[in-house]
Amino acid sequence: MIRALVMTHGNIGGELVRVVELILGPVSGLSAISNSGKSGIELQEDVKTWLDAGETDLVEANMGEIILIDDYAGSCAHAAQIACGENSNRSIISGVNLAMTLGYVTWRDELDHVELVAKLVQKGREAVTLVGGR
Repeated sequence: MIRALVMTHGNIGGELVRVVELILGPVSGLSAISNSGKSGIELQEDVKTWLDAGETDLVEANMGEIILIDDYAGSCAHAAQIACGENSNRSIISGVNLAMTLGYVTWRDELDHVELVAKLVQKGREAVTLVGGR
């Protein structure tokens, strides 16, 4: 299974995970962390701890990890980039939203890492649309 971490400012990520679980029930492999009250170093350590927790499974299953962040230029993005390094089995996607997070849970078992990342980016973009008004 491809694991995912939702890493955001405040508790946005925690709420996204909570809502996904309200809709779909308990979800393994999906976690959230916040940058609230953490230095850049502390945030990097949190990401590394999460990455290390799945490393044995990834090597054995040849899977990957995805980090979904809220803003591409903030502390979450910076910490994720440093923690992930150049590992090709790890992807960082910014602009996390509920549609993207639900898509992760729905497609993670049927798509490989590269296909899943592409589909999540597409789903996230599709979810941003004008619903009413001008």
